[in-house]
Amino acid sequence: MGNYVPFLKRGDSSEPLESNTPHNPKPKKRKLNEFKLDDSEFTESVNIILNYSQNSETTRHDSEFNNIFSKTPKKFQRIQPDLIKPELIRPCRKKMKSTSCYIYKTLFINGENSDIIVRALNKDWQLHKLYLCQSPYFDSMFKGSKWKESNQTYIEISIPDENITERALHISFGSFYKEEIEIMPIEVINVLACASLFSLEGLIQQCEIIMLENLNAHTVLAYYEAGNLYGVNKVSEKCLKWLCENLMISEELKLNSISLNLFEKILNMNELIIIQVETDLYSLCKKWLYFDLVKDFKEEANLDSKSWQKIANEFFKNLLIDKTKCLLDYDEYKKYIGIFKKIRLQHIMTDLPSLKLLYNDRIIPVEWIEPLYSKNWLNLLFVDQDKLSSEFEVDLVDFEKEGLRFGRVLSDDQPATWRWVGFNYGVDLLVTHAARTLTIKRNTINMHSPYRGLLSNKTMLRIFYIIKLVELDDNGNEIWSRKSELTCLDLTRSEEKLILSVDQKVKYPILLNLLVSAHPFQHTLFNSIQLNEQTPSTSLNLA
Repeated sequence: MGNYVPFLKRGDSSEPLESNTPHNPKPKKRKLNEFKLDDSEFTESVNIILNYSQNSETTRHDSEFNNIFSKTPKKFQRIQPDLIKPELIRPCRKKMKSTSCYIYKTLFINGENSDIIVRALNKDWQLHKLYLCQSPYFDSMFKGSKWKESNQTYIEISIPDENITERALHISFGSFYKEEIEIMPIEVINVLACASLFSLEGLIQQCEIIMLENLNAHTVLAYYEAGNLYGVNKVSEKCLKWLCENLMISEELKLNSISLNLFEKILNMNELIIIQVETDLYSLCKKWLYFDLVKDFKEEANLDSKSWQKIANEFFKNLLIDKTKCLLDYDEYKKYIGIFKKIRLQHIMTDLPSLKLLYNDRIIPVEWIEPLYSKNWLNLLFVDQDKLSSEFEVDLVDFEKEGLRFGRVLSDDQPATWRWVGFNYGVDLLVTHAARTLTIKRNTINMHSPYRGLLSNKTMLRIFYIIKLVELDDNGNEIWSRKSELTCLDLTRSEEKLILSVDQKVKYPILLNLLVSAHPFQHTLFNSIQLNEQTPSTSLNLA
């Protein structure tokens, strides 16, 4: 036998297969192609071989048996039970030629036994009615007596959708013959258009999966339009969510490619994440408006915010000759009203530099701004003087629609404390991020506030807040998020309270979105006041 080491029989005392000792030897690493057998499988395999060996004795003189083993050496014509090697009882796997691949190549690629020729986009495909009838489109065509194509062997299909290409037709027709197909993300919209035309639900679902897995700044706008056009709601909804979370942070998203209707829809979403304050959202809207008006302006990635702001400010300053009117007063620009109606101007007006910006840009009519002065003044009086300022309640719908919006990018887990600009009716809130926790503190020390002498000194103040944290991957898709309920927080002077903790598994950077209010949105006194919004616009120079 030379150096041949036989596989040990069960019960061999020299090296038992099973050991009752607590210290079993460490098993050797198996190769990828090795097949592990448990005891039952081992016994079954050995029995099969033994039965085969015994049967071979009784059938050795059989002609069929002799024919099979006539050319086999005698030493291999009987398997010795005590010399069974592991290789003999290990199943051997051989990949056979796939029936699906054979059908695809023979019938679809080569067109053998074709009984129908389909012409589309100036190309002929030799196909088979039996396979085409998987599509409701072709099934009704071939089986319905009302259609002239039911008895024809050559049909021509009109393709009205410009998204359908010859390559998309090839993939769609090929899907009738093959279980698995390959679609590149760059061509998925074309395939989706073709699959929608032929009502191929399986192919539509495959396109949906590909689009959801490849959502990023370069594909989100095209995927959103395709999702709406072809009724793939999951895609359009996720695209809209992506835009709400990335609109103010993505450097690769082309703002000038966002349509008017889509931009207005994004601004109307409660899920929109504001970075910094409401004034920054106004600046983003002004930037979008500038790109929409100046069609030949190329949005360059290396143009910083100050540079484009200088260009845009000069543009809007010289756009209107009549200095008594604003941009949205003109009929040709009224289509943009929906964009700026979504901005919460009452929160921009609590900061003097931001208020100056509104008047100097002359985009928003004065009639929009003036009624807000009385409302903000009433909110200030409520916070500072009303006995109910520590007992009021807010409605969730009103809160999400009118609350004060803040945002920030937490780049790392280092401790940091900040406040957002704006006079929040004398309520100075400090947010601290440390040790993966977030706290809110009511600051009442005037020397540490930009609004010295104006801070409310009431013993107890009530605020309502909703806070949301979001972790995004490199493509801007949400990995993790946490959002609080509408929460009431009663704060005494200089009191600090924990509002949220960040999971240890979460990786930075993280988006923080905070919605807060220190006053109700409906006042009995304010509702009784009839504001005249039809008063003539007046010029107010704050420069």
